[in-house]
Amino acid sequence: MTTSRLIRRAILLSPLLALATQAVHAEDVIRVSGIPDENPTELARKYQPLVEHLQKHLGVKVVYVPVIDYGAAVSALGAGKIDFAWLGGFTFVQAKVMSGAKPVVMRDIDREFHSVFIANTAAGINKPEDMRGKSFAFGAKSSTSGHLFPRYFLSTQFKIDADKDFAGAPIYSGAHDATVKMVESGKVQSGALNIEVWQRLVAGDKFDKNKVKAIWTTPAFVDYVWAARKDLPPATVQKFAQAFLSLDASKPEDKAVLDLQGAKKFVPAKAEDFTVIEQVGRSTGLLK
Repeated sequence: MTTSRLIRRAILLSPLLALATQAVHAEDVIRVSGIPDENPTELARKYQPLVEHLQKHLGVKVVYVPVIDYGAAVSALGAGKIDFAWLGGFTFVQAKVMSGAKPVVMRDIDREFHSVFIANTAAGINKPEDMRGKSFAFGAKSSTSGHLFPRYFLSTQFKIDADKDFAGAPIYSGAHDATVKMVESGKVQSGALNIEVWQRLVAGDKFDKNKVKAIWTTPAFVDYVWAARKDLPPATVQKFAQAFLSLDASKPEDKAVLDLQGAKKFVPAKAEDFTVIEQVGRSTGLLK
């Protein structure tokens, strides 16, 4: 083969070799992230054992990449800066619409999730209707259980317009535990957050129970899910899913991971599981 033909062949093969190198590199390190729905200390506590579990089962290095807000998790997944993300139902729908993200697994509790409405005990609020004319806090704007469904249920169950019927515009705390702290301090008189965080804060005595009480729990809806960026190899996604589906609560190490994730087990997730969330997102105007 002449030198010129060798050069031409090298030029033709170089893009393919580059792609192959990138594919190998992509599977050398798996980068995971998640919406920052609680304070950074709590997130670090919850993710470290999970990262160790994933690393053992995937056989590659797994790195947790923190993000500053919900939108950053969606953007990072779409841009390929992370491979898998722990998203709320609404942020998953955003990621699916924006970049074709795919659902992988969810906790058993996420098929029938709930939000809790809470109130400062000095505010004279005993039921949701009493929140009219009071100050109110949602969580993050893109939160499923801290904003989307609380707003939806306020409107459909109690005819409360969150933008008109509270004392001033609602505040967005940015995280579920932050909402509780706002209500406890009296900065706002009422708020909404996800039930799993609420129950954990109650059990851990993380706030003054003489100052905050639950007044209503919503009907069930689908929520959190582990999602994959759209261009990951199917084999990688399957191995990632199996790492969760194989968690066994009868094994101490696995139970420690499950407990921190607030679950008894993980189950497969499908795109159609989130159809209702997309419909509610569009009906409330939060999803364009």
